[in-house]
Amino acid sequence: MQPRRNYSLTRQIFGLGLASLVSLSHAAPLIVLPEGEITRLSYAGQEFFDDKNGNHLPDRGDVFKGVVNITRIQSAASEADFSSQLADNELTGRFHFSIIDQSSDFSHLEFGLLSGDFFNFYVGQGATKNFDPSASNAYDRASDGQFWLGVQPGGFFESVNDRQPNGSTLNRAWADITVNNTGYFLHSDLLRTILGKDAQHMVGGQSHGDYSTQAIFDNQVAGPSSFPSQFTFNIFGEFDVFAVPEPPTWVLILLGMTIGLNFRGRGNMSRRPQDQTSAA
Repeated sequence: MQPRRNYSLTRQIFGLGLASLVSLSHAAPLIVLPEGEITRLSYAGQEFFDDKNGNHLPDRGDVFKGVVNITRIQSAASEADFSSQLADNELTGRFHFSIIDQSSDFSHLEFGLLSGDFFNFYVGQGATKNFDPSASNAYDRASDGQFWLGVQPGGFFESVNDRQPNGSTLNRAWADITVNNTGYFLHSDLLRTILGKDAQHMVGGQSHGDYSTQAIFDNQVAGPSSFPSQFTFNIFGEFDVFAVPEPPTWVLILLGMTIGLNFRGRGNMSRRPQDQTSAA
């Protein structure tokens, strides 16, 4: 009788685990994204230039950090707009990037994710829907919601900032997501190529093209900060990801049926000797 009880207990534990997985697969995402299309998250924010060596030039070892607020959620292909949900939800970001190299005239910068660097997004609701770049605790306000998505050390990351012909600067980055709480699987692809964006860039003195990554972003400076007491620049940009459903419920169900049948087969085998003994 002991094998039968063990089998029954195992089956109950597995059933609970499978139910939890299926339940998770049905959990509504905090932020709804267009599925099967590249999502464009447009943002505006504030950036501070942390001049570590005090030479007033952006060079190796210096840091750019700041906060952003998503102002629009849109499908890049169909242009379907998902921004209405931002009336009740706040999608904000906080970032910290290190300069790892630069050109001799400082018109080209290269960024890396060193220890402590990140670009994280948070969903604010209720009391945490409180983004205010003018507040003394602007960094805390931008990151006090539910952790939604993160680009941190450990995944692929490459970012270059180049001065444009009109004098403005354009920061382009390729990144793999290291923290994904969006409720979607984020597909890796040649996102710049798909979107028709220029992917050619220089890194370490070598020319490079597009990369297959889970996210890209383009960031630009819009002028001196509106809040000069704590930031250096006004910024704006786009963060792009390719979301698909996660995880497919039918896959979980098929997996459960397969494992369940396996447990049943083993349970029958464990009962046969006992049944034969009883018949004798």
